[in-house]
Amino acid sequence: MKVGFIGYGSMADLLTRQLLAHANVSPEDIIIYTRSENERLQEIHDLFPNITISKTSQAVFEQAQHTFVCVLPLAVLPVLLENKPALTKDSHVISIAAGVSVDDLKHVTTAAQYSKLIPSLTTSVGIGTSLVNHDVAVSKENQAWLDEALGTFSSVMEVAEENIDLASDLTSSSPGFIAAIFEQFVQAAVRKSDLTEAQVFQMIRNSLAGTSKLLSEQGYTFDSLIKRVATKGGITAEGVDLSQDKLPAFFDELLVRTADKYADHHAKINEQIKELF
Repeated sequence: MKVGFIGYGSMADLLTRQLLAHANVSPEDIIIYTRSENERLQEIHDLFPNITISKTSQAVFEQAQHTFVCVLPLAVLPVLLENKPALTKDSHVISIAAGVSVDDLKHVTTAAQYSKLIPSLTTSVGIGTSLVNHDVAVSKENQAWLDEALGTFSSVMEVAEENIDLASDLTSSSPGFIAAIFEQFVQAAVRKSDLTEAQVFQMIRNSLAGTSKLLSEQGYTFDSLIKRVATKGGITAEGVDLSQDKLPAFFDELLVRTADKYADHHAKINEQIKELF
């Protein structure tokens, strides 16, 4: 069984490495096509010389039972349209593009089977969520293969198309949001003390890592953890009270802004569909 990749950026590289390390996929099973060779492609091929680097995208679709399409959103439909003759009832196409639904993919042809995947950087360390959405035409066998392969290095969650954008904020985007928030915490501590940025970063990093372990290994919820560390009337409670006062508006605005960006992506895809079909 061949597993194909069209495009080879950071997420394609992450998926390839994790499938090889954890799933029942060997280097001989992998076939990759990308328009421009890059350092990631060279590195993975140096590590696993038995990986096939294809000269055409058509060859990937023809040979692979499961093909991950890892190109920019506006490139997905043109790539599929270019390879329409190679898309058959046995083709399982897995798009990782934000803003492109399985219904959008079906404008090219209804012959193939389409799944959508939203991966997350955190799955590279084996503790993240892979969001999936399968079209009704995807066979039980193909659904099971994707879910089981991803499940070897992540938690797999099937999400309806109408919820997948917001769910992406909570999984794929949240490491960036969390890093941005705590970078501001670091900078505030530096402004208010003689501690170095490196010292503050180490403290915050260890606190985040420890908090993650408390949540994942000891059964804490956010609420129970707050109650555990924030004594009523104490210093920690001051910060908790402030966060509960100020952060709801911040996160409401965050979700509004990301929803607007997703809406822009969807609008561009819809315009593209009108032009192509």
